[in-house]
Amino acid sequence: MFNLLAKRFIKNGEQRSESDLRLSYISLSSIVGVGINIILFIIKISLGLFVGSQAIINDAFNNLSDSLASLMALFGSNISKKPADRNHPFGHGRSEYLISLLVSIIIMYVGFSLFIKSIGAFGEKSGVDLSTLSLAILAFSILFKVYIFFLNKSLYKKFSSDLNKGVMLDARNDILATLSIIGGFFLQKYLSFNIDAMIGLILALFVFKPGVDMFIETSKILIGKRVDPLIEDEIGKIIMEGRFIRGYHDLQIHEYGKGKMAGSCHVEVPANLTVEEVHKAIDDVEEKVFEKTKVELSIHMDPTYCLVD
Repeated sequence: MFNLLAKRFIKNGEQRSESDLRLSYISLSSIVGVGINIILFIIKISLGLFVGSQAIINDAFNNLSDSLASLMALFGSNISKKPADRNHPFGHGRSEYLISLLVSIIIMYVGFSLFIKSIGAFGEKSGVDLSTLSLAILAFSILFKVYIFFLNKSLYKKFSSDLNKGVMLDARNDILATLSIIGGFFLQKYLSFNIDAMIGLILALFVFKPGVDMFIETSKILIGKRVDPLIEDEIGKIIMEGRFIRGYHDLQIHEYGKGKMAGSCHVEVPANLTVEEVHKAIDDVEEKVFEKTKVELSIHMDPTYCLVD
């Protein structure tokens, strides 16, 4: 279904930049996530009000709140699409990391809240009481959540998008939570203690840890994490292949969003050549670096030796 929507709404894919196309796919997946959660909300709230089931009504509002992660992903991808301007010469790509950080905080909050509620539930005598209709609706909603999970998982692997990762984790948490509710309902008949509370504690750890990992990883990028050393090595090889270049130092690469990297470097060049000759050689290196690594590199020339015929 998503591929059909992509063909319908993402136009001129061949003519667009890789970064722009990536953000368009993220935006579309976010819209799909919001749409599915709203549809589930409408179905559940209608049935819940019709049959007078508070459990179904509560689950309906849970789906409404679940759309928050997708809305944040949509918001983040749209901001990241904004081109560079006077105040943001390197674009707005880091907005994706900022929104991902907020999503990770929401995931941690959900895990912590579930932990506290589960601790309190140990004092209750029995678990949740569900009707046949409630069980059917919960099982029905899992199918949609599984679709959201695998859709965002595939896009996360394809585009390395933390926004899709956040939505994927949120969907996975919902699947585990719903399965634990259903499983606890059936197991409770054979147990004397509140199994729902114990399952909730285990689930809280599954929810909280990925949120912490995502928070730490995103924070490192925002603070200024070093780019992949393989990229630095590749740039170093390209520099040393350049005409007249004997060595280089102070290579610095900065990431301003997925697919947007810029940096600077000092290279050792002959002092007895014309500026025009050396400048042409440096331009060739900068163009080759961008062609192979997509890094916009600015090279400073250090005349450190003389070229002998």
